[in-house]
Amino acid sequence: MRVRELAEPCTFIDPREPLTAAADLLADQRLPALLIQGARGRPTGMLSAGQLIGACLPSYVALDPLLARVVDEAHADQLRVVPGRVVADCRAAGRARPPSIAVDRTVMELAEVMARTDAPLVVVTEPGADGDARPVGAVTAARLLASLRQGPLR
Repeated sequence: MRVRELAEPCTFIDPREPLTAAADLLADQRLPALLIQGARGRPTGMLSAGQLIGACLPSYVALDPLLARVVDEAHADQLRVVPGRVVADCRAAGRARPPSIAVDRTVMELAEVMARTDAPLVVVTEPGADGDARPVGAVTAARLLASLRQGPLR
């Protein structure tokens, strides 16, 4: 089986979009990550659900995780996606560029890339007219695991 058979549409977000929009996409579509859209529609980064959740934490908790234990329940329940922050604010914590793989590669090669990079999704690419790889889809870890559990797709 080739990677193209597992690829699903990519979900991109503009780096200028608010984090609330990113949270809506991740939660509503049950995605592990969003691709950050750059010039010419190419992914320039990836924002995982975990990174977005981390951006919701107060800076003092990010610096010292033990402080999360001293916040009482009433205040802990106030945790929200911070209005006014944008996707680009989380970029420093994110990957420089999401891992990618060509459409004609095998599932074994996909599994190796996903395991080596510990990425929740891998971008599937094909050569564009300009010679650069262009995204045609993505494979999530859940999609790959479903395939591995069921055997080859027919």
